[in-house]
Amino acid sequence: MKKIFLIASFFALGFSTANAQYVEDAYRFSNSTLNGTARILGMGGAQTALGADLSSISGNPAGLGFYRSNDYSVSPTLRFNNLENSVFGKLNSNNHVNFNLGNFGFVLTQMNQDYTGREVSNGWVSFNFGLSSNRTNSFKENSYFSGINTESTFSNYLAAGANSYYGASALPDSNINSIYDMAWYGFMIDYNDSLKKYVPINYQNNPTQSQNAKSGGYEDHVNISFGANYSNKLYLGASIGLGSLEYSKTSTFKESNISNPEYKISEIKLKESLFVSGSCLNFKFGAIYRPIDLVRFGLNIQTPNYYTINENFITDLSAVKNGSTQSFTPLEYLFDYKLATPMRINYGTAFFFGKTALLSLDLEQLNYSAMRLNAVSGNEDFGPDNNSKIQSTFNNNTYNLRVGAETKLDGITLRAGYAHYGDAYKSSSIDQSKKSLTAGFGFRLADAYVDFAYIQTTYNSSFYPYYTANASNPLVNSSNTLKSFTFTIGSRF
Repeated sequence: MKKIFLIASFFALGFSTANAQYVEDAYRFSNSTLNGTARILGMGGAQTALGADLSSISGNPAGLGFYRSNDYSVSPTLRFNNLENSVFGKLNSNNHVNFNLGNFGFVLTQMNQDYTGREVSNGWVSFNFGLSSNRTNSFKENSYFSGINTESTFSNYLAAGANSYYGASALPDSNINSIYDMAWYGFMIDYNDSLKKYVPINYQNNPTQSQNAKSGGYEDHVNISFGANYSNKLYLGASIGLGSLEYSKTSTFKESNISNPEYKISEIKLKESLFVSGSCLNFKFGAIYRPIDLVRFGLNIQTPNYYTINENFITDLSAVKNGSTQSFTPLEYLFDYKLATPMRINYGTAFFFGKTALLSLDLEQLNYSAMRLNAVSGNEDFGPDNNSKIQSTFNNNTYNLRVGAETKLDGITLRAGYAHYGDAYKSSSIDQSKKSLTAGFGFRLADAYVDFAYIQTTYNSSFYPYYTANASNPLVNSSNTLKSFTFTIGSRF
């Protein structure tokens, strides 16, 4: 368990306990952004009761049953991210641009015929096969903040961590096995013989603290789906999803302008790198019922994503003493674990107004407290400790709402939508729900079609650069704005 404590507790990117890193990673990898074709994105992702769109392959596979021909398309996406960090009374702005292939795939349709060669309208009308690749998450983000901290120092955090790591009255040996060893031999913490505990070094001024972090990576899912149409009333579908995950985060936290008379320390710097890769398996089952042409009801159930994850963590703590850098060999830790994300249940209703307009509504239910972490081998405390933290951190039920509309005007189709993703945390200093406004348009050229969608997503988040119990810790409040442009070109044949 000490190894797990080292990996997680060193991560000064907003994690305060040995469990926190993995709990937050579980939530990060359990989320998904609006994804699919430009048509569905333009309607806020509301698709559970719709059909005849390639997004059905990764959404509700029952929607494949509405196809009466073959289809293929490709949907590149361009995304702009603006992140503003507020801390120490200062606002720091960060921007980045990301291009990816959000969705591509195809559907093959078999229409059944009677003995005269005519398509049947009763019984099994058609069978469909679909294959698509879908980017469900992009982790690219740049984050920076800087300011003067008047309430705490990084040495406070290191001293508190050393007391937990070494225990009462224990002193480190000559081996460098943790950042607390680095802190001790780099003169970044001190030891009080009378108190029998580690204490921070003396600061005669308020230090400047800054952090520069970069995240990267993605989640992609390849879905193999089957759909069927029964009597043009009941549509059924199922799919198998194969997911891949890549995530990286590198950060440099620096405390500078330190005035320390005892050891002449003027700067402390923590560099950390986390690299994660994984693969997963999931299943989806869906149904759409059309009692009359005016209305459709949809239901889609997705099993948890069952991930096997490999992690590589590197940490390096250094200090500037008397103008010279005190550095050590970076520490590297490898760890494998399993993650089960929440089951997803989607309920959908769609209303059709002739062939000119429609309104679609989706409600998604998730239980984030049901996420589960387990070590691949050894570390028997890893699963119970983290899962207990998950249950105390996240709500039993979180609801996501998606609403979309579409209308046809003189050869062009106009779309608009809204999505609200609920705050999964039981308690938080801020509302961390996500809101998306979407718009789009499309038109057809013979057998080809072109669609365009714009999505603007806003949400707030917060984190501690470091956290020490019973102390004043700097809280960074973040405001995020994502603007995405998706273009779909495809053909039906």
